[in-house]
Amino acid sequence: MDKAFVLINCDPGKEQSILGQLRKINNVIDAQGTYGVYDIVARIESDSKSQLDNIISDQIRKLDHVNSTLTLIPVDEQNIVPDLIPDVIPDVIPEQKKPLDESSEDEEEDLDEDDYDDETKLN
Repeated sequence: MDKAFVLINCDPGKEQSILGQLRKINNVIDAQGTYGVYDIVARIESDSKSQLDNIISDQIRKLDHVNSTLTLIPVDEQNIVPDLIPDVIPDVIPEQKKPLDESSEDEEEDLDEDDYDDETKLN
């Protein structure tokens, strides 16, 4: 079974009319109004990609008041290569993430205010 999601831009105020027409088309499984760049999203299922193409090109795009469409065809999960991108392990820790040197922490704690001269206090 081939699937597609069709994002639709239409004339303002014509969303409900187009939704009604979409829901009457065979193979349109669901159609919803949306907020954002696109006004409507429709989910289509068919037996073949050529049938999907016909539904989108010959039926949906030809509806009155449809200005543009964008079709998204989901990736078949069985065809995904799992090791396409190997795990990335950084070999360098950014400077700000390095642990503090324990000896420098101890030295700072052991210093008294008397251990600083006037020039050090200004820095």
